[in-house]
Amino acid sequence: MGYGIAMVVALVVQQADGKARAGKPAEAANAVARVNPATGDPQLKEARRLLNNGRYAEAEEAYGAIKTAASKPPGHLEPPLKVALALGIAECRASQGEYPAAIEILKSTEAEVPGSPDLPARLSDVYLARGDWDAAEAAMKRALKVDPDNLAARWTEARLHGLRGETEKSVAACKWFVDRYNERREQIIHNADALLLVGQAAERYYRATARGEELKDSLSDILSEIYDTALRVDPSCWRAPWLEGRLFLSGHDELHAAQELARAQQINPLAPEILVTLGQNDLEGYRLAAGRTKAERALAINPHYAPAFILTADLNISDERFVDARDAAQKAVAENPRDEDALARLAASYRLLVDPIGSTAAELAALAVNPRPATFYSALGERLADRRKYHSAERAYLLAAAADPNRPDAPIGLGMLYMQVGRETEARTLFDAAFEADPFNQRSYNMIKVLKHLTAYTPVESKHYTVIVDPAQDALLGRYMSRYLESIYPTLTSRFGYAPPGKTKIEILKDHQWFSGRTVGQPFVPTVGACTGRVVALASPRATRVPFNWARVLTHEVTHVITLQQTEFNIPHWYTEALAVESEGYPRPQEWNKMLLERVPARKLLNLDTINLGFIRPKELEDRQMAYCQAQLYARYMLKRFGDDALIEMLMAYRRGLTTDRAIDECFHVAKADFEKGYLNYLDEVIKTIRIRVEDDKRDEKQKELTFSQIERQVKEKPDDPDLNARMAYEHFARRSYTEARPYVDKALKLKPHHPLASYVKAKMLESIGDEEAALAVLEPAHDPRKPNERVIDLLAYLKVKAGALDEAASLYELARKDDPYHTKWIAGLARVHLRQKKTDKLLEDLAMLAANDADNLDVRRMLAERHLALGHAAEAAKWATECLYITVYDPTIHVLLADAQAAGKHYDDAIEEYHTALELKVKKAGDVKVKLARAQLGKGDRAGAKATVDEVLRADPEHPEALTLREELAGKGGK
Repeated sequence: MGYGIAMVVALVVQQADGKARAGKPAEAANAVARVNPATGDPQLKEARRLLNNGRYAEAEEAYGAIKTAASKPPGHLEPPLKVALALGIAECRASQGEYPAAIEILKSTEAEVPGSPDLPARLSDVYLARGDWDAAEAAMKRALKVDPDNLAARWTEARLHGLRGETEKSVAACKWFVDRYNERREQIIHNADALLLVGQAAERYYRATARGEELKDSLSDILSEIYDTALRVDPSCWRAPWLEGRLFLSGHDELHAAQELARAQQINPLAPEILVTLGQNDLEGYRLAAGRTKAERALAINPHYAPAFILTADLNISDERFVDARDAAQKAVAENPRDEDALARLAASYRLLVDPIGSTAAELAALAVNPRPATFYSALGERLADRRKYHSAERAYLLAAAADPNRPDAPIGLGMLYMQVGRETEARTLFDAAFEADPFNQRSYNMIKVLKHLTAYTPVESKHYTVIVDPAQDALLGRYMSRYLESIYPTLTSRFGYAPPGKTKIEILKDHQWFSGRTVGQPFVPTVGACTGRVVALASPRATRVPFNWARVLTHEVTHVITLQQTEFNIPHWYTEALAVESEGYPRPQEWNKMLLERVPARKLLNLDTINLGFIRPKELEDRQMAYCQAQLYARYMLKRFGDDALIEMLMAYRRGLTTDRAIDECFHVAKADFEKGYLNYLDEVIKTIRIRVEDDKRDEKQKELTFSQIERQVKEKPDDPDLNARMAYEHFARRSYTEARPYVDKALKLKPHHPLASYVKAKMLESIGDEEAALAVLEPAHDPRKPNERVIDLLAYLKVKAGALDEAASLYELARKDDPYHTKWIAGLARVHLRQKKTDKLLEDLAMLAANDADNLDVRRMLAERHLALGHAAEAAKWATECLYITVYDPTIHVLLADAQAAGKHYDDAIEEYHTALELKVKKAGDVKVKLARAQLGKGDRAGAKATVDEVLRADPEHPEALTLREELAGKGGK
């Protein structure tokens, strides 16, 4: 942080108080005399208050008014006041990015008042922020020549040594502040701005020299004794809570950082420093949209604030907008060519754009500035790790640690990287060392807790996977997951033509909190599965409130493992998601169809330039789901237009490091604009297959957002509009206000006989009083087979079922699903009809489609397994029972169902295992299950085992009928 002009103004005024308290009244009087001729003091304080509140224009006006008043008669502006005014006006200009103007004001005033150390001290700070180190050093030396103890100049000196890689000199310069504070504490604690300088220097000093509890205590003292005191001394000192927020953020303590930054912003809502730090906190929590807003606000206040461009580059990298990230980094470098943070973002952007020359040039620029650029390498490692460039990120982190072994961010970042690639043992060593050195750091503490928790986990090994589970909770789940993973391995690796080297690690965390800690080192992440490209982590299904199909999640995440590694992590977010969704093998969800119907005609769509933002930074709640939907449709479009090899060709192009634009050109020999035009045409064709709504329904959709009072007002304005009367009737009916609904529905039907919505409401009202025959009489003429209305056909089919007209009901449901064959409502209706008609084959088809529509529907899958088993379809029964286990593996009745199917198919070994599992899960009526087990043992040829099982049943229940029958069979009586 720069030493602000507002600080210097305050120092000049507040030094008097310090000298008086130190028992030096004469010096105090002289200090006041220098800055407070007659009425100057109150006006200066008011101008400073405006400046600290971010009211820069008003503050500059106030300083100007003081200057005008004090200049009468001309030539009578006293030097101390001239210095204070120049510092204040220059600060107003610098806060808004007018650095050349600020420099000119300071230089010209220094020429007029050559004996002031404050002007060159502030000049050195401005020059330092602009990367002009020679000018900064020269100004610093001029200040120290006048006043060797000038805090601002000393702070510039300490930072210059650090920026040049002169670590020992920088530490010594920071130690001077600590010693100064200890020597003159009673003076300094009454000066807020001096406290801030001491606090920053002390933080650097203790981070370089202290370890463990000593460092933690020292940082805590800086917070409580230095920064909190500064805010008590000067309640307008926004920099105190801002620096506290930065310190907490450096330790990955987002909660406390946000609290302190909010305090700072209450004082000065327009400080770019605060806005950028809040944006960095948003970036830490992956709140990218909020972070971008803050970066934009900071640049609106100060268009030349380099940290805001750096934050923008970080956000663009996380958004996978690498060209935009490069442009933002270039702007940051233009503002300060020697800024290691800016150069790191430039190098990262070039690396992500597969431009090794640009990346190397940025690295060489950093090395030319500082032969030990730890800040550069640490920031580079963080940005590359964020985009899974693990090898390059590891190199950067190692170089950062070598450049400065004392800084904690590099080893912690490297530890997080090792967690992502499954090198937990090495990560543990790094986190232990980092926490021992800096107990203040929340992330290292969290990760140590996670790793300690994981020590109790055990692996389930298979040929290609290691599934890590909590043995006390998920041992059984791990076993079934391992089998499932091996079952899909040949299909997925064959589909993509790539097999990841070595084993892929799958970690099943005990609950969602541990999953979040394992994934990001923080308490919460809004998903149940995550993939780093080398490790897949899942929250245990046993700990989630709603059961989910873990097999589907695993298929999705393992597809990411393959495609990320196959392309050396160059595949863009949208394409790996497209392939993962396609690999799941389920029909397009109905929610997606609804979005397509609404968005495709309106062209409210994502494209190749914006689709990644739908995953990472959705503008609307639907955008993330729309991104998944459109990504899958991009993949299907490529297959349709460019052939079966299109998807693999794109993967290979990404492996070579091509951007999406270049990949499309090289793979398909079409321009991106032509590719996108063809995609839109493809979407138009897609929605033709799902369009079922008629114009009346479209009008209903447009009016859905209208309030009751708005509809009521419209009806009054247009009393003879049948659509509005029907809608008003519907609103009253929905509120169970049948009496109020009746006149509107009757009027609508009088104005337009057989109006679909009015007929629906009328029929529902008749049904509610039990007059279903009259309801049918109203609905039937409202039904138009050429343009079926969803409400009408749904209620009409339902009433036909109740009336026993099953064939007519079936015809209506078939008509409804004609253009939307996967719509659950119509399939469920057909299933009910086919069940009553005892059309078993059709019922099974319906149930299979319902299962495909909802991967998490356990009941439908159980029903399919039971019905297939009853029909003697052993293989189909086993398939659906297995799918039940993909939703809940701890239900013993499902294991029995699967075992029954396997036994029916003469797969006795598998059946025996499933019966044993059911018994381990404490299935009810264990004796019956043991008899089934014995029969499977007998079917396998294990008569001794079967006899032992039967004897066990009879010892517990001597009268068990099935056991007695089987014992007779085993004894040769009553059959084999």
